[in-house]
Amino acid sequence: MNTIRIAGVQGFYGDSPAGALAIARAGAADYLVHDALAELTLSILQKDRHENPEFGYARDIEFLASVLYPVALQKGMKIISNSGGLNPLSAAKKVAEILNKKGVKGVKIAAITGDDLLLRLEELQKEGETLSHLDTGENLNLVNPSNGGIGVISHANVYVGASSIAKALGQGAQIIFAGRVADPCLTLGILAHQFSWELNEDAQNLLPSEQKIENLDKLAAGIAVGHILECGGQASGGNSYAEWPMDYKVSNLGYPIAHVNEDGSAVFTKLENSGGKVSRNTIREQLVYEIHDPANYITPDVIVDLTQITLKEIGEDKVFFNGIKGKPRPEKLKLAIGRMEGFLSEQFFFFSYPFAYKKAQKFVEAVKEIWKNLPVKIDRMEFSFVGINGIHGDAAPMPDTKFIEGMNEIGIRLVIKHGDEKTGKIAFQAVVALALNGPPGLISMPGWGKQNRLLLSLWPTLISRSCVEMKIDIIESN
Repeated sequence: MNTIRIAGVQGFYGDSPAGALAIARAGAADYLVHDALAELTLSILQKDRHENPEFGYARDIEFLASVLYPVALQKGMKIISNSGGLNPLSAAKKVAEILNKKGVKGVKIAAITGDDLLLRLEELQKEGETLSHLDTGENLNLVNPSNGGIGVISHANVYVGASSIAKALGQGAQIIFAGRVADPCLTLGILAHQFSWELNEDAQNLLPSEQKIENLDKLAAGIAVGHILECGGQASGGNSYAEWPMDYKVSNLGYPIAHVNEDGSAVFTKLENSGGKVSRNTIREQLVYEIHDPANYITPDVIVDLTQITLKEIGEDKVFFNGIKGKPRPEKLKLAIGRMEGFLSEQFFFFSYPFAYKKAQKFVEAVKEIWKNLPVKIDRMEFSFVGINGIHGDAAPMPDTKFIEGMNEIGIRLVIKHGDEKTGKIAFQAVVALALNGPPGLISMPGWGKQNRLLLSLWPTLISRSCVEMKIDIIESN
């Protein structure tokens, strides 16, 4: 049976390249898949692009182009990435430039664009796209960017499917930089190209025949493989409760490699002598990661049913995978719009033994009273106690009173949301006097509200497929 090896070597922008390098040097894969995007990442990239129109891509590709790509290309591997972010063409040109300087010639680099609809939102609304919020049903109200402030759109990107990846590979691309191709669709595009799986969108609307059902199952298997690989080391024992207490090394985690067969079945593994672990537990934990409904995992190309899956350990760090079922793709595509929601300002304070918790409570009480009387508008304020409820809030059980009151030290995180850049500085300067006037034993991190962070929210909506037209540009290093 025809088999292709795909490694998931990046789970986020800034992930370590060590696992990818190890796989490349060992020649252990045919494809390296880099998943760099998230909604937050797109906001970061938009900030970069605002400062420099040539930016807007994940800039760790510059290092990867110098260190990883030449090794992988020499081994005959191909690199598939959505690190193009908001500027895939610029990413492709930059990598071509770096490869040229390193003497790596004749490499075909594809830039996939078309998912960025930031400049088309007004036009689309005029054409009848309401861009209504998926949760609230509210229609999107566009704010003039020149006015600044709350409501301004930072980015607008459609989650597109695997077709452009498959087409770029069919045009001979050895490296692909895409924008918001949905995470698992990076892998599905590879498999559709390698195994000639049908990705014709119109055909997926026909009444299913036996052949059609079989094809949908293959597409669903490709998505499931991609979903397992998309977070890199999470599938091979990283960030794992399933294998707690993690009786393996994580300092040199081996990233997951899928040996995928033409029928959609696969074996997941990792490099020998690398850290981490590939087990039934790690694979099934990753399978349900970020999945709302395991029977209906919605992606641009197919809706995936994970409820009939077979996972079987067939050796050390080897898990067999099969049994994924597919349903026809959704009618519309998801559009993720980022909106400016104001600013966050925060400050950390710490109190020491004795009576650390009671001191902290007294301090918070004073801060609330001070802020209540300020001539500024604070939209929201939060107070969390580090070591008690600083991460989970009230979602995790509180320790008993005796434990809390006996704590050696305790931290407080003060956070405010506001719409004016000056508010943060005013609010935190107003509580500076508590360093001497408040409870004893106070230590503060420097800052005092001088730094504001932009607060961006996600506006999820749906859009007609006809609104999206993808484009592939091929750039060659020479």
